[in-house]
Amino acid sequence: MKRELRRPAEMHHLRPTAIAGLLLALVPAAMTLSSCGFDYPTDRVNTIAAGENNRDASVDALGIRLLASATGKGRLIGSLANNLDENAALDSVTSPEGKATAKFEAVQIPGREAVNLAKDVVIPVTGDFTAGDVVTLELGFSTGEKVSLNVPVVKNCFQYTQIPTEAAESEAAESEEGEAADAAAEEEHADEEHAEEGGDARFNCADEAPAPEGAH
Repeated sequence: MKRELRRPAEMHHLRPTAIAGLLLALVPAAMTLSSCGFDYPTDRVNTIAAGENNRDASVDALGIRLLASATGKGRLIGSLANNLDENAALDSVTSPEGKATAKFEAVQIPGREAVNLAKDVVIPVTGDFTAGDVVTLELGFSTGEKVSLNVPVVKNCFQYTQIPTEAAESEAAESEEGEAADAAAEEEHADEEHAEEGGDARFNCADEAPAPEGAH
């Protein structure tokens, strides 16, 4: 049986077609390989909140804010989520810069559960801050861990109007002692006089909630 031999001219015309087919076969494979990897955006934690988040410790601090009812007076809000099987507790809230003080009983956080600081417990905070400020706070836990957060100070407007502040003010007033308490009281009195005269614009609420940036 004779073997049919292709002429060089025919081989010349077949080569580009074969190469094109090979390239088409390789493109999907290359696209598949390029999509392989780790750390997909959809696998990353995305907590949308107005406050500060920290997941470095065994207890996650989520959406942490200072809700101020007046200059130098407010309460800590947000949530604490315990990632451990055993119970943990928030033992302390301090300010490295000395701008805030919080005195409270340890907040117990059951294992694998969360505590809503706006509903479940009141942590009164006093100090040198007002609405619109950002205060650095350190949260200390019973696990021996500490986390640092740059906490925004918000006022009792819009979504925060349902969160009571009277209890925080009462507990904060009882915790003030000595000369520091007297100085804070004098400053508060001055603020109240100013509020009576024309009001503190920093705590005024707009008629409408601000729309997200870019919204029309």
